[in-house]
Order: sequence, then C-alpha cells, then structure tokens
Amino acid sequence: MPKGSCLCGEYQHEYLGNPVATAVCHCKPCHKTAGQTGSVNNLLKADQYTKSSGKVFSWTRKGDSGKDVTYSNCATCGCIMTVKADAMPEMIIFKAGTLDDQDAIESSRPGLQIYNKYRPSWCVGLAYAEQKDEQ
Repeated sequence: MPKGSCLCGEYQHEYLGNPVATAVCHCKPCHKTAGQTGSVNNLLKADQYTKSSGKVFSWTRKGDSGKDVTYSNCATCGCIMTVKADAMPEMIIFKAGTLDDQDAIESSRPGLQIYNKYRPSWCVGLAYAEQKDEQ
C-alpha cells in the first residue's frame, strides 16, 4: 500500500492498489501550486484513498469545466496532498510528490502528459507518455 506524507510529516495518507492513471499536468494551477512547470498526479478511485492523520486546510477554485476544484493541504505546513475535481466526482488526485517510498515513486511513471499548451518549450515531452494539449 503506497503511503505518503507532507513536508512536516503530520498529514499522512495512502492508497490501495494501483492508480487508474498517472499524469504530468502542466495546467496553470499546477504551475503555481507545485512551484514549477507542472506536477505528477496519481488518479485514484475515491474508495482507494485513505487519509490516516493530520489536520486539513482546504480551499476551492473554479476549474476549466466551471465546476469546483478543491485542494486539501496540510494545515501545518501547507503542502498540497490531494485535489478533488467536481468534474470527476468518483476520483481523487493524489499528489505523487508526497509519496514516501522510492518504489512507489518509481511505479508512478506517467502514462499521460496533459495541458501541454502550457508546457514551456524547454520542458520536453515524455516519449513514453500520451501527449495532450488539454486535459
């Protein structure tokens, strides 16, 4: 069972089985929340996910669909742990960068690279991943 935690270690979470998909996302919000040109996200079915400890600070914005996108952060250190998009109500986006185990990180090889229209020209596409300009 892959486990992850925030920077301060207070918020801990895990998931069962394998992600439905793993994607590198280059959307503008991922640029800003990750502090880089995108983020690696494991897409999970909601019943795969368990938050085991830590206080949550959540905030919501409107997504491209016009529906809410809610970010769950550690209330202590602010690290983004998961994202819930109302456009995909049965799914949870688990931030792969929060994984603690190197084997789990290795198995989170992205099969998809999305929002490439926002990917900088110096940031190469992954040759082994499906490429999309949108989601």
